[in-house]
Amino acid sequence: MPTLNVKKVGTGFLLKYGDVRLALDTGIKGETTLLSHSHADHIGGLKNASHIIATSGTFDTLGARGNSYSKNTTVIHIGDTFGQIGVNITAHNAGHVLGSTMFHLEFDDGLTVLYTGDFNNVDSFVHKAAVPIEADVLITEATYGQPEWVFPERKGVYDKILDTATTIIDKGRIPIFSAYSLGKSQEAIALLQSGGFRIISGNTSIDKVCGVYNNHGVDLRHYTLSSLGISDILESGAVVVSASIRHTLNNIRRSGNNELAKYLEQKMEKYSLSGWTLGKFRERGFPLSAHTDFNGLIKFAKAVNPRVAYVFTGSASEFSEHLSAEGINAVPLE
Repeated sequence: MPTLNVKKVGTGFLLKYGDVRLALDTGIKGETTLLSHSHADHIGGLKNASHIIATSGTFDTLGARGNSYSKNTTVIHIGDTFGQIGVNITAHNAGHVLGSTMFHLEFDDGLTVLYTGDFNNVDSFVHKAAVPIEADVLITEATYGQPEWVFPERKGVYDKILDTATTIIDKGRIPIFSAYSLGKSQEAIALLQSGGFRIISGNTSIDKVCGVYNNHGVDLRHYTLSSLGISDILESGAVVVSASIRHTLNNIRRSGNNELAKYLEQKMEKYSLSGWTLGKFRERGFPLSAHTDFNGLIKFAKAVNPRVAYVFTGSASEFSEHLSAEGINAVPLE
């Protein structure tokens, strides 16, 4: 039996097993890339890839965010299998953002590997939870791979966000929720929409990604900074979702509406939507994360039941130690 080799390359990894070579979340000249999703820290060098395999949601959000990539692509649907010499590749939902994918690899000699990319093991308003798939080898993220990162129940976080938005508007102020333009902003908009709020997107990047979500059947309704009567909408009570508050204010000023920018700056109450609002960071906001927390990572890995786990991201070494304590041989990829 050949030896499996996984090494860090660019924004991702190169996996080698016998004659099979696959790039994971990075572009390597002459290699096929399995692309789990289109966040910036997973798409390095895609123009170098000879072939990219990803879901339509990933390709569509990649294009909406202005990223270029190899023209030789294969769209794989969640649940489908793509076969090439030496390995069958099956796509599974990762629960992270639109189109996000875990890849299950089955080699000709029977060895199985699960690569998670970034994943989330709980349902949200717009994304379904990732479900573990048994494999001999697990290659997993561990963004929140330390014991202090345990998230509260998601519905409770949702309720606090909605209650805060109501309270701030009732005080004559403007709640601004800071969230990534891909994934988190769409979850925030869907949540606030369910609460009956009027929502303004603060960035064209959010607008473009929301358009992709709508095309994929997710009903997101919001105003943009160029919407007719936007000043009246903002002043009469609305919520802003922004990937960058600085860019939001600059965009308003560039449109010539300095008075509105000044009004927003004076009235805004800023809240971050991120898992990093917990722990040592303690930003003002709510622990709404698109990633799995520590307990979820442990539970997920045990359900995969691998002989060995390769762990990546900043907490790789510490999380590897925790997995080892759970009886899973773990190796950090750093």
